[in-house]
Amino acid sequence: MLGRYARFFALSWFPDYEGTVKGVSIQRLLVMALFWPLFLLVQAINGLGLLLDYLLFPGFRRVNIREPLFVVGVPRSGTTFLHRLLAQDDRFTTTALWELLFAPSITQRYLWTGLARLDAGIGRPLGRLLLWLERRLLGGLDGVHKTGLLDPEEDYLGLIPVWGCFLLVLAVPVPALWRLTFLDRDGSAPEKARLMRAYRRFVQRHLYFHGTDKVLLSKNPSFTPWMQTLAEAFPDARFIGCVRNPDAAVPSQINSILIGAKIFDGRDTTAYWRQGFMAMLDYYYRHLLESLETLPDNRQGLSVMETLAAEPAQTVIAFYRRFGWSLDDDFRERLVQQDRQAKGYRSGHHYNPEALGVSASELADIFGWVYHRFGYPLPGTDSAPR
Repeated sequence: MLGRYARFFALSWFPDYEGTVKGVSIQRLLVMALFWPLFLLVQAINGLGLLLDYLLFPGFRRVNIREPLFVVGVPRSGTTFLHRLLAQDDRFTTTALWELLFAPSITQRYLWTGLARLDAGIGRPLGRLLLWLERRLLGGLDGVHKTGLLDPEEDYLGLIPVWGCFLLVLAVPVPALWRLTFLDRDGSAPEKARLMRAYRRFVQRHLYFHGTDKVLLSKNPSFTPWMQTLAEAFPDARFIGCVRNPDAAVPSQINSILIGAKIFDGRDTTAYWRQGFMAMLDYYYRHLLESLETLPDNRQGLSVMETLAAEPAQTVIAFYRRFGWSLDDDFRERLVQQDRQAKGYRSGHHYNPEALGVSASELADIFGWVYHRFGYPLPGTDSAPR
């Protein structure tokens, strides 16, 4: 693992972006000079916590993971919305951002929750300071992906220590991290085993802390290309796949990654990310539907964003019936409230597809089969494909 850290460290300073970008980025050099000390410090602290777990809480290794539910799918297709709907059911436990970034270990979680109780006893001065800092640092991303330290978040962030989190490609844009987006197809058996071993330990720690009677609820579009690997590692897992009209999903995701890319590199890297994500998203659509079809009906379901946004309660209820689950009255009422709120929702994520180089003709050429499969109007027309 140390060799992987050293190799990625060396490759991060002068990425070639597959020949699509020229010159040297002073901004990247400055960002990397700030990123690496902070990143390595956090990973060292987290690593110490993970090691202490074996000494202080060895029982976590015996925790049984029962029937986890994975919300996967094409990015920007309602995975976050569906995840937060489901997270309101008390049967589930899901990961919060603060746990993923600063407390992947049981040791750290007990430490931070203990400090939070002490802070609450004196009027929450530290809590209010953290809330202020959170809004300053994360508030600008609300239009793209609203999140906070206490909000449910994607648990692939828990794989950062083992370089299993695709988001790290922003810091280290190399083929080794891009291969995570084709893991089922291109990943070696040892690589899959390494990632599943790390992920299993992560989930066991989470359940040990939050309750071994709970069911894990995971939301990760980046797990879409891992579905077959996950289904093999967790034979009783259930999967809900999310899709959306490529007109909205594809340029929205490319724009989202470009927001991060502009932070890491001052040059125009649009062509690199557009090329990579167009191929990646085409694979996501195909692999999602193919993988769902290999699972029995009571272990899989498909969520279409346009239906989910209009009828969130009925969509969730239909999944529960499919899985043979019951809804308690409190959860049912929460879903009804979400139905009311959904009617007034408007996305704050704005972008110009043409500025991203995403043309109607290219969308039709690459994703034409998706438009046909779901009856979406072809780009630039008002009629559904025949």
